[in-house]
Amino acid sequence: MRPLLSLFPLTQTEAAAKYKPGIRFLLIAMIAAAALTGYGRQKTETEVLQDKPLAGFQNDLLMTAFQTASAIPVKPHIKDRSRAQYKVVSAALKLDQPQRALDYSDKIKNWRRGLGYADWAFYCVQRGVTHEVPHYLDLAEQISTVADQDWRRDRIKVRIAQTRLLLGDSGQSEQLVADIDASESGKVERVESSLADEEDFEPQMKAIDGLIASGNFDLIKNALFACTQLFDRFYDDADRRETVERKIKSSWQPLPYTIRIDLLAELAEISLKHTDPTGALELVHDAQVAMDKATWPAEYRIPLTARLAALCFRAGDEETARSRLAELPAQYDEEKNTIINIYRAETLTPVAEAFQTAGDTASALKIYKQALEAGVENPNSRPRAEDLSAICLSMALNQVEPDEVLWARIREVQAALGDPW
Repeated sequence: MRPLLSLFPLTQTEAAAKYKPGIRFLLIAMIAAAALTGYGRQKTETEVLQDKPLAGFQNDLLMTAFQTASAIPVKPHIKDRSRAQYKVVSAALKLDQPQRALDYSDKIKNWRRGLGYADWAFYCVQRGVTHEVPHYLDLAEQISTVADQDWRRDRIKVRIAQTRLLLGDSGQSEQLVADIDASESGKVERVESSLADEEDFEPQMKAIDGLIASGNFDLIKNALFACTQLFDRFYDDADRRETVERKIKSSWQPLPYTIRIDLLAELAEISLKHTDPTGALELVHDAQVAMDKATWPAEYRIPLTARLAALCFRAGDEETARSRLAELPAQYDEEKNTIINIYRAETLTPVAEAFQTAGDTASALKIYKQALEAGVENPNSRPRAEDLSAICLSMALNQVEPDEVLWARIREVQAALGDPW
């Protein structure tokens, strides 16, 4: 059993000195409750969900990613450290590693720990497992109460609300988001749309129309992403599917091209999920048209081109996909000096992922090696650690096994992390 204050890198004395009287009172009350009920992770004899087997190199890459993120000092880099650790938690859940994700969440020392717990609970409920979920939702909510900024509190609360909605508790879900910012509250609509039944379609569309009519940027964005869930839910109903697609395309004028492309890419992913490569390819074409309407800096254009090429390959137009991918390494080399060095690795990593999607592992490895070298150009260890962790996660998620040379270089870069951070 752990007192709630151990969720953060502060002793009780430090917390008392750090927080205002009102927050101190809340913390003291939580500590008293913890003494009676206990917080923190409580393992049962049989874990609720077991980690699925992974290839050995994926395990090693996940472990390296988390170790590297955790090497970043808490002071003064707790925000960067925790964000990098949370990315590993998210990757672990994508790879069906719930226990690993929970272990990693335990080690995060700021508000993102609560977000990790809420994500874990959401993952479990999606899979029909609810044992221990109430405990972790309660714990996440307690952490949200001591988040030092409203947007951080809201990020946790909206994830809890989404999970409550999956559990069938719409009343509590609504209560949780009643006082949070529109940029977060609208995300609950996405889960609500994913649960829609036949009779819910028209009411959901009317609710989305209301959000769009508000003129609020965040509400419009969240409403259109909620539409993607209706697109998925009613994919087999051609009329409704087309209605949703038209609604998205006719309502996105206030949104920048980046978000429009994200929406189209998500619709393409859904089409592929429903084994409709022709529909997916049309959506990828629409995304490419949207992309061609704007002028992009290299650090945006290269990853977007790679992303759309990967979707194009998966939708069956392999020739076009390979042609576009083949141009990207030269484009990067030509425009490298226009990209700030802290963004070079994250510009290259999606290119490596796309090559892997296209079945060209040799090129993927070559680009990953280039990304790793780009990441060490910065003299400070913090951005080098963030890049190394992200590259390891990318390889784990995309099932790219490092060769001996790349493994050796990963270990070398990891070992060299240190002052100045």
